[in-house]
Amino acid sequence: MAETQADNAFFPAWLLHSKTCAAQQSLPVLHRKELCRILNQGLNKKLSLVIGPAGYGKSTLLGDWYGDLQADGIAAGWLNLDEQDSDPGLFALYLAYSLAEAGLYEEISRLQPEGFSDNTKPTVTIGVLLSAIRNYDERIVLILDGVENLPEQCIEQILDPVLLYMPDNLHLVLAGRHCGDLPLSRLKLQGQVTEISGNDLKFTPFEIEEFLDGYLERKDIARVAEKLEGWPAAVQLVRNILAENSDPSQALTSYSGAEKNTRDYIIETVFSPLSSLQKGLLLDFCIFENIDRDILQDMRPEGDVLALLGTLNSLDGQFLYISGPAENSYRIHPLLREALISHLEETNPAHFREIHRKAAMMYSDTGDIIQAIKHSLKAGTPEIGAIAVEKAGGVMLWNKEGMSRIRQAVALLPEEVYRDHPRLHLAKALVCLKDGHLNDGRHIFDQVTRQIEESGTAPTTELAYDLVVISSTLSVYDGTPLTEQVTDQIGDYINNSDLIDKVQIGFAQTVVCISSLQKGDYETAKSVGAQAVAHFQKYNSVFGEVYIYIHMASVALAEGELDEAQDYLTKVQNNQRKYFIDDKDMRLVSSILRAELHYERNELNSAARLLKDINHRLENGEAWYEIYASGYTVSTALAFLTKGLEACLSLADESSKYIKREGLKRLNRLVVANKAGYLCRSDLVSKARKLIQQNNLTFEEYRRNHGEEFSAREKYGVLQALVRLLIAEKRYDEAIPELRRLIQKARRDRHPQTEQKYRLFLAIAGFESGQKQPAFRELDKVLSFVRQKGLLRFMLDEASFVLPLLSAYCEDAKAAERDHARYILSCVEETAPANDKIILTRRENQMLEQIAEGHSDKIIARNLDVSENTVRFHLKNLFKKLDVKNRRLAVVEAKRQLLLK
Repeated sequence: MAETQADNAFFPAWLLHSKTCAAQQSLPVLHRKELCRILNQGLNKKLSLVIGPAGYGKSTLLGDWYGDLQADGIAAGWLNLDEQDSDPGLFALYLAYSLAEAGLYEEISRLQPEGFSDNTKPTVTIGVLLSAIRNYDERIVLILDGVENLPEQCIEQILDPVLLYMPDNLHLVLAGRHCGDLPLSRLKLQGQVTEISGNDLKFTPFEIEEFLDGYLERKDIARVAEKLEGWPAAVQLVRNILAENSDPSQALTSYSGAEKNTRDYIIETVFSPLSSLQKGLLLDFCIFENIDRDILQDMRPEGDVLALLGTLNSLDGQFLYISGPAENSYRIHPLLREALISHLEETNPAHFREIHRKAAMMYSDTGDIIQAIKHSLKAGTPEIGAIAVEKAGGVMLWNKEGMSRIRQAVALLPEEVYRDHPRLHLAKALVCLKDGHLNDGRHIFDQVTRQIEESGTAPTTELAYDLVVISSTLSVYDGTPLTEQVTDQIGDYINNSDLIDKVQIGFAQTVVCISSLQKGDYETAKSVGAQAVAHFQKYNSVFGEVYIYIHMASVALAEGELDEAQDYLTKVQNNQRKYFIDDKDMRLVSSILRAELHYERNELNSAARLLKDINHRLENGEAWYEIYASGYTVSTALAFLTKGLEACLSLADESSKYIKREGLKRLNRLVVANKAGYLCRSDLVSKARKLIQQNNLTFEEYRRNHGEEFSAREKYGVLQALVRLLIAEKRYDEAIPELRRLIQKARRDRHPQTEQKYRLFLAIAGFESGQKQPAFRELDKVLSFVRQKGLLRFMLDEASFVLPLLSAYCEDAKAAERDHARYILSCVEETAPANDKIILTRRENQMLEQIAEGHSDKIIARNLDVSENTVRFHLKNLFKKLDVKNRRLAVVEAKRQLLLK
């Protein structure tokens, strides 16, 4: 046929005949009977799709089936598509060539006697082919292998018309890694498509058993299937290896390309027959999992590497794969790679180290620090890996992308490289801080600082920035104010974008945001936080943006703005699920703040679920002062409510061990203050006083210099513990003037939640000292605040002190917030949850019964003698507890939970 065409010049002589030939296999292959049956059944339809990853045996399957078709006398054409098929005219020409080879030469030549050339219009070629197929008396099959390589213009100008106007006697088979944007919906809707996917192509355990032909016992088949995941090419190699092994089961256990028998087999049967040039090429590139154009050029800048690669066809598709849509991208089968690497290291260790050194330099230049380090270690030159980390940004990487790569880098590099690389050493300090090893981080920071001082040389801009990052991070974690020097440096970075990478400005703003939060300057924290969000969005730093939302949620919680905090935490969760699903530190921080939010709303079960094993998680994950304080405060509060004082104090003591070990003195003061509070609430006042005295916690200390050396959370926690202790000791004459000073200070600082907490204590102290009406006026303000903000634990945590005041207040004719006071009293009756069972207050149960009877808000208000606003408030809390959105669902869920008879 080829001679006739050449003589007649019917097709251009330069057409590659190999593109119209099915894949030929030199090794035994398994006849895929079930898949061939599916393909045969599909012949009555117009189209078959065989789509799966590289090495899944698509070409092997179709080559086997192609042979069956020819044996059955069915005309079948084959066309291998590659990335060079970018011209519609050339693609159409090869389609004609393939169909002519399949047996349509006479029909095609009758319609186009002058033949085809590269000047023939694609529309003409397609018209001739469709007419020739229609005139052909028998069914014809056309197999196109590699459809993912077809560009858009070939699809639009050639394949679209073929699919649209294909004759009834044509069956088209499209095979490849994906089918892209091929217009197949119409044919699928008509039931004209048979599909074989990657999962279908995987070897089943039964096929593996058949193919291995008794080399393995049945019990080992599952091990093979699990190890190879049904990958046909790998199963083929296993069969060859097992055929040479006297103990197949043992061979399977040690199955690896580097294992001696496996390596010897591959080197002898695959590698040795190659030419010296081919061997050299494979040995130079076997250290790479994927080989792309950049790697080819960097590792072998001289010589025609692509031409040499083209000579590796003898390896067959079992061993060398085109690995993706990128041009000239290859992947050597893992088993072959392992064998070649082992062979090279044993036979030519100097060359083994040299190619790893070149690879390390290449990856260092491209910023792939993990690969640079791994190859530098193999080369025996870890210095290259250390330089790669510093060149990529060192500590700066944290703010660009998170901690994953920095952690990996620090884990890989040996200790001896750090002394000569201070920026790398600071990156290790950062990892220590992020993993909860604060003392180790401080030690490294001090070590680097001394080293710089001893050198007498001013640090580079990059090193100075890294020092600021670690210094400010230590302050944030300790809960101590930033030094004036660090504050000035951060301001310089924000105002001078030439000093650092522009993304880092967002980090500098983040530090200002956190520092302002800790100082209690919430307005500045919110303002700078908004600037940081805009900056991170501008430079596409989702990581930085998420952490700003975390800090803004902390601000909202500090101000008692629970709905606002919820909005920020929802943004955190959405981004975490989308971009950082495996970031355990982000998950920990988010869980703690969400737990605090749930706790303040008295949703204790939800808070407890989020804080499970919190002490251990805090010791082994990233946290800073605000997060530590939140986690320890809420977890001990939950323990007190659900398990009692002893369990609460035990949990606090457990956290204190870690706090003291890591030198978090300020955090320890807060934990001590919390313990004193629980002792007061348990009427163990003398023990509380002793604890306060032993730790020297005084009002005077926190008044000194306006308390500027303490964080707002620490001041709030310690001062309310001191006030609570005075009230428990009935020292109202001392408590009242102190509380008035604290209220004025909180108002000046614009700390609304803190102010109202002090007002609550003032109302309690005033009431107990006989100042009834002034106490009620203070309580009016407090109840209005907590009602508007949805704060419940704010009041309930002081139940042992506030109950007499609330009861008397409800009896007062002038009480403006009587309904909410009654609601708070009803919540006090609620038993703390010991499990996941939903517990409703007396008033919520009444509401549930009323809506079950179908009453409106107005009727319920009249029946229960409350206002309609109170009804709506209770219903909102009821719906939240039942996790429903309307009355009907509330009744259904209550019946399901057996809460409603």
